[in-house]
Amino acid sequence: MPRTAILSLLALTLGMLALIGCAGTLAVPEQRPPDYALVVTVFPVEGSAAPFRPARYALEPDGLLRAEVGGGVTQPAYPPIARRLEPAQIDTLYSHTKSLDLDQEDTPAVPVPGPQVYEPPAGEPVALVEIASLGIARAFEIDTADPAAITLIRELERLTWQDR
Repeated sequence: MPRTAILSLLALTLGMLALIGCAGTLAVPEQRPPDYALVVTVFPVEGSAAPFRPARYALEPDGLLRAEVGGGVTQPAYPPIARRLEPAQIDTLYSHTKSLDLDQEDTPAVPVPGPQVYEPPAGEPVALVEIASLGIARAFEIDTADPAAITLIRELERLTWQDR
């Protein structure tokens, strides 16, 4: 199957997940659900406390991890494949995602309507976290200076060999 067909199919699948997700509340259970997927887009600011590079990471439910780092990667698109993760590595990312408390009412994360309409605030280092869990997909803006966000982004950097 050609690469464009695969990417189109993947985009369609995530789009359908997002539409399905509009009908419910995000649930992040104790154990990683089989449909857990994660996309993290990092919007850094020069000289910020958390010195991240612009990056986009995408973890698919089957453990395929995609990553791209550098200027221009913050546009909604799927990055190239970096590697396939072992279940224990996916569990670690899930644990870090849970630490963001995205399913809690008092979360410091800001819900956003979706990545296609999201505009990061000027001058503030943030990340856009998109999560799918139990058939629900949601997107949140998080502060990259938050310790839980730093841990998640550093682990994604490490797993994609971008920490060097």
